Amino acid sequence: KNYKIFKISRNNIDFTKNSSSKLLFKFLNKTEPDYIINCIGIFENNTSEFSKIFNVNCKPSWHLVKYFINNINKKVKIMFVGSSAHNQKRRNYILYAASKASLNSIAKSAMELFKNTPIKINIIHPPAMKSKMRKKFFLKNSGLKSKSTEVEPKKVATKILKKLKI
Repeated sequence: KNYKIFKISRNNIDFTKNSSSKLLFKFLNKTEPDYIINCIGIFENNTSEFSKIFNVNCKPSWHLVKYFINNINKKVKIMFVGSSAHNQKRRNYILYAASKASLNSIAKSAMELFKNTPIKINIIHPPAMKSKMRKKFFLKNSGLKSKSTEVEPKKVATKILKKLKI
C-alpha cells in the first residue's frame, strides 16, 4: 500500500496561537491520514519561555486528541514522540522535561480513552538523539562533545515505523 506522508510542523502551523487547532483540524479533515507521527518539539532553557515550550511540545498533541474525540470512528494510528528526559533527573532540563512528561500523560490518557475504538495511540521516548536541537542547546552550550550513546534519528524512525506496522 502507498502511504501519503504529511508534514505538520511549527513552521506551517504556529502552535503558540489559538487558531492553530482550526488549522490542524482543517488539515486532518482534508488529508484523512492513516498514520500520524507527532515528533514536534523544542527545547528552551529560559523560564520566560514557559508558555512557548508547552504550546509547542504539548498543545499539538492535545489538539490531535481533541480532534479524534470528535471523530471517534476514524481509523488512524498515532505515534507521539516524547523524550527520555520525561522521567530523568537532568540539570537545566526542567521545562523541557516537564513538557515531555505532560506529553506522556496526554498520550497515556488518550490510549485509555480510545482503547475500544479504531484510533490507536502509542508513545515512544527515544534517548539522546543526534539532532540539530541537541547540538544547539546541549553540546554547544555545555561544551560537551557528542556522545557515542546518541541515537541516529533514522534508527528511531525505523523503530516507529515497525511499531506502527508500516
